[in-house]
Amino acid sequence: MLYQLITSCRLLTITLFLVFMPIIGMAQSRGKVVGEVVTTDGKPLAYASVKLKGTNYGARVDERGHFNMQVPEGQYLLMISFANYTVVEQVIQVTAHQDLNLSQIVVQSTSNQLREVVVSDIQKNKFARREADDIARMPLANLENPQAYSVITKDFMQEIAATDYISALSQVPGAIVTNGVNDNGNGITLRGFSNTGTGNSNMVRNGLPINSRAVSEIFNLEKVEVIKGPSAALFGAQATSYGGIINNVTKRPFESFRGEVNYTTGSFGMNRLTADINTPLNDDRTALGRFNIMGTTNNGFQNEGKVTALGFATSLAFKAGDKTTVRFDADLYNTTKPLVAYLRNTHKLSFNNLKEYGMPHDRSLTSNDVATNRTNINIGTEIEHQLSENWSSRTSYLYNNSGDKGSIFMVPMVVDDERIERRYRIFDDYNLNFSVIQQNFNGNYTLGSLENKVLLGLDATLYTDKNLYMVPYFAIYDTVSVKDPSWKPLTRSEIENSRGKRSYGDGIDNSKYNVISAYFSNVTNISDRFFLMLSGRVNRFHQGARLSYSPGQPLIKDEQGNIEQKEVGPSHSKEEGYNQVNFSPKIGIVFQPVKDQVSIFANYMNGFTNVAASQGLSDPSNLDSDVITKKWKPEQANQFEFGTKIDLFDGLLSSTISYYDIRVKDRLREVIDFVYTQDGEFSSKGVEVDVIANPVRGWNIVAGYGYNDNKFVKSEDYSQGLREAWSPKHVANFWTSYKFLDNRIKGLGFGAGMNYVGSVLMDFEDDFTIPSYTVVNATAFYDQPKYRLGLKFNNIGNIKYWDVYAKPQKPFEFLANISFKF
Repeated sequence: MLYQLITSCRLLTITLFLVFMPIIGMAQSRGKVVGEVVTTDGKPLAYASVKLKGTNYGARVDERGHFNMQVPEGQYLLMISFANYTVVEQVIQVTAHQDLNLSQIVVQSTSNQLREVVVSDIQKNKFARREADDIARMPLANLENPQAYSVITKDFMQEIAATDYISALSQVPGAIVTNGVNDNGNGITLRGFSNTGTGNSNMVRNGLPINSRAVSEIFNLEKVEVIKGPSAALFGAQATSYGGIINNVTKRPFESFRGEVNYTTGSFGMNRLTADINTPLNDDRTALGRFNIMGTTNNGFQNEGKVTALGFATSLAFKAGDKTTVRFDADLYNTTKPLVAYLRNTHKLSFNNLKEYGMPHDRSLTSNDVATNRTNINIGTEIEHQLSENWSSRTSYLYNNSGDKGSIFMVPMVVDDERIERRYRIFDDYNLNFSVIQQNFNGNYTLGSLENKVLLGLDATLYTDKNLYMVPYFAIYDTVSVKDPSWKPLTRSEIENSRGKRSYGDGIDNSKYNVISAYFSNVTNISDRFFLMLSGRVNRFHQGARLSYSPGQPLIKDEQGNIEQKEVGPSHSKEEGYNQVNFSPKIGIVFQPVKDQVSIFANYMNGFTNVAASQGLSDPSNLDSDVITKKWKPEQANQFEFGTKIDLFDGLLSSTISYYDIRVKDRLREVIDFVYTQDGEFSSKGVEVDVIANPVRGWNIVAGYGYNDNKFVKSEDYSQGLREAWSPKHVANFWTSYKFLDNRIKGLGFGAGMNYVGSVLMDFEDDFTIPSYTVVNATAFYDQPKYRLGLKFNNIGNIKYWDVYAKPQKPFEFLANISFKF
């Protein structure tokens, strides 16, 4: 199978080269840019990076402070970065066949002081760093990109004292981030669609697909890019949901020796230690290394719920020549924590919401003794090569694994107003694997008088999983009363003694699929203010035959939406494999009424989900027609979005406002028990606002709002016309901070913010909701070149609230941290 994938990739590569070779050969009129970068005391800023914003063109400052590069004529924003921070930005005009000799570019610090300043303070509006090659898979400026997205940097994570993925992404407009429906990964809802329970993960790592269970730590993240809307044209379907995609960009080495060790302690037994060390590995700095470690322990705010975690990550870069860089990176993350699924059967309660219900907030339904140990592994490599002045190549490979053995998660099911069944599910062996190889070619060419940026790519993905589990799915441990002052402690030995049949040979699900895709994206400058993007992906999906076990369909919904255990005999089945080939397009336009300051954008984007064969009617219009096995089309989601982006006052105000309308069609709809037709429809539309500002030096503001209206347009009777559960209409976020940058109190700062999430339904019956909440947080810090002290106050109002899956969240929490820098 792997040989077939590699052979197919080679054939696609040859085809792409043959088709696009005429374009690759086109030349452009060029000029030469020559410059020198120094500090205020006249010393060269050796090994700094020089790049033209929104392009592939760049250079490295040599030991004498000099750089030069050949670029097409035009106006550019030249950016100089040091230690991964942009320290200078300067507009330049390049003329064909002429040398542009820049005067000395001066970084506003002496050579000795540059290591003795907090480099991020040199940046304007530092939390609005939206430029990223991975978002469009090509160097494209924010105001040239016809798509809404948000970027959360590691500096902002430090600013808000984030200690996990949920707090790190708390300021993404319109996003709801949780531990997932079953507490076993990162559940992220965007634009009315969740990556939980959809069969897809909306997670990628450095642009390559991974499972959402494998992303639960931030210690090795440089930034997180939240790309809104169905993005299958550029990222495929195996790692996207219709609401958007989350690209987790890991830390990479740079030319300077730097490091930071951070320790955080506080409420609920929090102890967290991280270290980030970057160093050149040889004298000429052609070999670089970066190493990150993490250790965490937290008892949790409930009587049970202890979490321990260890992580290690390394990233190596080798400059094999002036045109070639080879990178290797890997990370290992292991965690132990008890898992609790979402609260089921809440429709049986006579109460209107969780607040009325009176379920104990500080008491857990599980136990530390039944904690699950899980290991996530990522191993990747990448080769970047400059093919010519116009063209570059990037070849990437990633192996992603997430697995655990003997994991137990508790499944609470409401019996009535006073009683809850504590059920459990055991996975004897659960193992998920992604192996991905990807080839991208980026280039620039001129067609007539039109300048173009182009991406040509192909990738191959092999996914396998092994799922050995207890049968039946859910077993009753006991029934407890919510009014009891305490509940019987759970022990692993008692669960093992009361569990259902061992899964080996019975409760087996094995799945394997592979995907081969070829894709392209072309951005044409119709004028210096008008951009047209045309993108598309041809996707071939192959699902292998799948062995599965069904213990009698244990979870079903009746006409009233009740979830019950159905007592019918178990069965073994072998699902036949299937193939699907489809095309996913993307069209985007951008017009800048004020060049490089205001843009108006619109897009049409597509996403899809491959659907396995199942039972259907031979004549969908006749319920009495024969039931046969039917092969279905891929489910499709189509988005229309328009909005505006601004970058005003020399970059001090950045904002995106967008309206989207997503229509999902070709959903399977159950017409008779376990018999389907493919005419289901779902609609999701809304508005998102994202504002990042730096009104005065040292003062930063981040604010966002999301409104979402969704409904089942055509579906089963119990959900027809209703809103999706677990999906709030309104989400808002706000954060502001001020840091003194001068005088004796230089480095002292304060910050405060809030998060609001509207009420959500727990089921389709509109009879039980999780209340809305507003959580207020604050921070104080003293940031110096060699150390940083910080205090964080979470949930200052000490409110009692739950996430969208009815899981209790932390009351007031106090954290203190100290960092040492070198």
